[in-house]
Amino acid sequence: MRQVLNKIEVKVENLEHQASILLGEKEYGQALEIYLLLLKGNPENEGYAIACGNCYDAMGNKEKALEFYRKALSIDRHSEAAYLNLSTILYELNDYESAAEYAEKVLKINEKNIAAWQNLANVAFCQNDYEKALSFYQKMYEYNPNSYIARINIANTYYCLGKYVLALDYARQSMEKHPSSVTAHVLAGNALYALGKYEKAIDMYIHACELDNTNTEVLHSLSEAYRAINDWENGMLFAWRYIKHSPEKTDSMQLNFGYLLYECYSEKGAELAQKFAQKWIKYFPENKITQHMGNAILNSKTIQNADAEFIKETFDVFAPDFDATLAGLDYQAPSLIEEVLSKNLKKSLFKKYSILDLGCGTGLVGEKIKSFAAHKGLVGVDLSEKMLEMAREKKIYAQLVCDDICHFMENNSRFFEVITAADVFTYFGDITKAFVRVSRTLSPDGLFIFTFSENAQNQDDFFLMPSGRFVHQFSYVERVLKSSGLRLLSADRRILRNEAEVPVYGYVVAARKPNLSKSAGA
Repeated sequence: MRQVLNKIEVKVENLEHQASILLGEKEYGQALEIYLLLLKGNPENEGYAIACGNCYDAMGNKEKALEFYRKALSIDRHSEAAYLNLSTILYELNDYESAAEYAEKVLKINEKNIAAWQNLANVAFCQNDYEKALSFYQKMYEYNPNSYIARINIANTYYCLGKYVLALDYARQSMEKHPSSVTAHVLAGNALYALGKYEKAIDMYIHACELDNTNTEVLHSLSEAYRAINDWENGMLFAWRYIKHSPEKTDSMQLNFGYLLYECYSEKGAELAQKFAQKWIKYFPENKITQHMGNAILNSKTIQNADAEFIKETFDVFAPDFDATLAGLDYQAPSLIEEVLSKNLKKSLFKKYSILDLGCGTGLVGEKIKSFAAHKGLVGVDLSEKMLEMAREKKIYAQLVCDDICHFMENNSRFFEVITAADVFTYFGDITKAFVRVSRTLSPDGLFIFTFSENAQNQDDFFLMPSGRFVHQFSYVERVLKSSGLRLLSADRRILRNEAEVPVYGYVVAARKPNLSKSAGA
C-alpha cells in the first residue's frame, strides 16, 4: 500500500513540476490541462484551484479565473492567496468595492502583505482619493523600504496632489534604485515641468527617451516641454514622433495635432507648420481630419467644403467640452441670431413659428430662440450624435435629427417659417448648394437667419483658413442669396467670437423668401 501511495505522490510531484515548467514557458493552455487534472484528483486542494485561475487569467479569461479563485476560497475560507487573487482580479475588472473588501480580508490574516496594501492603494487612486492612496502606498514602503513599486507610486501620488517637490524626491529615489526606469524619469520630468524648470524636465525626458525611444508618453512630454521654452522645431518634431508611434490613432489625437499645427503656424510662421502638415497628410492619407486640417495649413484651394466625416468626428470629440469652450471664447452667434430674429418676426404674443435650427450642436441657439417656436415647432439637425446627446439633455427641441443638413433638407417634405444657422458655414466654402436647399425648405415669407466669418485675407469668394475654418466675402454671400431666390433684409458686421484672444469678425444676416402668390395678387 505504501509503495502505491509513494508512486501516486511521485506522479503528482512530476505533474506539478511539468506544469510549473509550462507556466515558465508561457504555455498556459497546457499548464491548465495539468492543473485541472490535479484538481480533479484532489478537489480539496485550494492551491490547484488558484493555479487554474492563474492560467485562465494569463490567457485573458478573467471571468473563468474569478470562478476558480472563488472555488479556492470555498475550499479554504482562510486562504490568504485566494483572497489576494480575488482582490487583484476584481480590481482589474473595475469592481473597486469588492477588490478593497478582499484586500482588507488579506490584511486581517497578514498585516504585512504588500500586495494587499497595493490593491487598496490602487483602488483609492482610481477613485481619485489621493490622500488615502498615499497612506496605503506608505504602508507598503513601511513594510518594504526597498520596494520600487511603493516609491514610484508615492512619487506619482504626490504629483497628483500637487506636491511636486516630494514627487521629485521619490522619483529620484526610484531612479537611484532602478536607473533604467522610464517611469521614474518621466515622473521626475513631470514634477520639474510643474515647477517651471523646463530645461531640467527636458533632460529627464531625454534620459527616458534614451531608455525607450518609442514611449509615447515620453514623446508627448518632450513636445510640451520644448514648446514651453518656445523651441517649436523640437516641439513639433516630438509631437510628430508621438502621433506616428502611438499604437492607437484616435480622432482626438489627430484633432490635437491639427490644432498644434495651427498654433505653430500662428506662433512660428507657415514654413515649419507646413513641413509637418505635408508629413501628416502623406502618413494618414485616409484620415478625414488629417486631410482637412493639413490642407488648411497648406492654404490648399482644393477643398470646397469640409468632409461630412471630418465634421462628425471633430464634434463627436469636441461635444463634452463644447459649451464651456465657446463660453471661454465669448461666443456671440446665438445671441446675435436671437436679436435679429426678434426684430424680424411679428410681435404678436400668440404667433409661434416652425423653426429649423441647422447645425444645432448642443443647442446653444435653441436655448435662445425656443420661445419663438410653436409646440413641436423647433427641430434641430446636426451630424454629430454626441452633440445631439448634449442637446437632448436640455429638452429644448421637439425633434433632433442626426444628418447632414443638405441631405436632411433634400429629403424632408416639411416647410419651415424660420431657418437658423449659427457659424454652420464655417465648414462650407461653396455655400450655393446649402442656400438653394434652405430656399426650398422655407415657406413663403420665411426667414433665414445665419452668421458667417468675413474673409479679410484676400479677395476670394471664400478661403480655408489655417484653423480649418472657411471665411467668406460679404459680396459672395449676397450673390448666392440672390441666386437662391432669397431677399437680403439686413447684414450687420459684428464680433462673433474670440480666437487666440483676437476678435473674429463676421456678419449676422437676415434674408426672406418672397411670397410669390402675394406678388402675383398685387
